[in-house]
Amino acid sequence: MLRLLAVCGLLTIALSMIESEFDFGGDDESVYESLLREQGFSDEDIETFLQEDRDSKEELNDEEDEEYVSWDEAKGYDECEDFMWWRKKYGTGKEDDWADKEKQWHENTVQDDDVKEGDVVDEYKFDGSDRRGYHKNRGYHKHHGKHGYHGKKHGYHGKKKGRGCPKPKPLYEICEEYECPPIERLNTSGCGFEARKVLSANWVVTPIDVSDMRRGYKEAFWRLFKYINGANEQDVRIDMTVPVINRWFLDDDYQVAGAQMAFYISSDFQDDPPTPTDSLVTVERWDDAITYDRAFGGDRDDPEYYKKQFIYLWKALKKEGITPYSKMSITAGYTRPGWGRQRKEVMLVDNDSM
Repeated sequence: MLRLLAVCGLLTIALSMIESEFDFGGDDESVYESLLREQGFSDEDIETFLQEDRDSKEELNDEEDEEYVSWDEAKGYDECEDFMWWRKKYGTGKEDDWADKEKQWHENTVQDDDVKEGDVVDEYKFDGSDRRGYHKNRGYHKHHGKHGYHGKKHGYHGKKKGRGCPKPKPLYEICEEYECPPIERLNTSGCGFEARKVLSANWVVTPIDVSDMRRGYKEAFWRLFKYINGANEQDVRIDMTVPVINRWFLDDDYQVAGAQMAFYISSDFQDDPPTPTDSLVTVERWDDAITYDRAFGGDRDDPEYYKKQFIYLWKALKKEGITPYSKMSITAGYTRPGWGRQRKEVMLVDNDSM
């Protein structure tokens, strides 16, 4: 019964998240500029952000296609056989055929005449349009803006909203580009998830107003974005890190009672984090915690897909006899929504970590 109630709570979380993500105006610079002006940034700051954005787009056009990686490598764990829908549809004998075809597609060696409408490559169905994987004009950006999802060090950009194969960007690649919180990957024989120990660190945190999810999510993000761009007593700028963490808290009836968004504070300021000037923004020291994570890619942010990933994670943990903490769930984003290759995760926390 407890597990059933907890799953129902996860479904409530998924339904609460509909349309909560936003993409900074997509490819329209004027929309992004308007958003920055609405948030009260100075003309100098706005020009800095816009120039970082322009530089990123120019660099993106010169990028080479990256090497093919398998689904298991991209996710960071082996998938459970009963979650592999293509095996159910085509049988195990077809798996290598589809993997080879997907690799060819990625390398842009499959010609239009060779692929017919309705062909399936892993989780991607060819619909007759020119969508063949990761191309330099539709891919991800290796450098990221220093102070947000923009620029030379910390941002993901693409000419069009990422529409290709929804394989997640490998975590090891992301953490070579962004600063990630310190973690230890834990050995597990299980499938369908990765177990990690997230080490104690300082995070900057703000509440999400769950009564109006879309507005609450945007306002939470901008509060944290302003904090790392000088809305602190030291008036310093802090590099953007990943992931953006959303923690969802459930009440005794397994309904969403509250939520928080959090950024990991970069190592330059870990020992002495700047004090926020916004009363809704706080710095918290989180203890070591063991998390169970399931990754996915693509631009889907609909509640049904999140629901599916949460259910798969619960099923995978049940196979290993693991019962996670049932009153908090986590969603995480490692890349700018709608731009290039994506990595999103759903997470549950080990009972002993709470």
